[in-house]
Amino acid sequence: MAYTMDTVVGDILNNPAACEVMDSIIPGTTKNPMMKMAKGFTLGKIAKTPAAKIPEAKIVEFIEACNAKGIG
Repeated sequence: MAYTMDTVVGDILNNPAACEVMDSIIPGTTKNPMMKMAKGFTLGKIAKTPAAKIPEAKIVEFIEACNAKGIG
């Protein structure tokens, strides 16, 4: 299943390949303690949460990279 803005963060954190892509695009993200609190959030919600400090463009880049590699 391809990743979208509706993908839940917990699904990404449970996928080592997706975590590797995420950390290459947004360094340190998967190791950030706040990610445990965000496990139930969608990527779209993260993009709209100023406290997350992750630009929507970076999330789109992550989604596109995972989908291009067949991760998801």
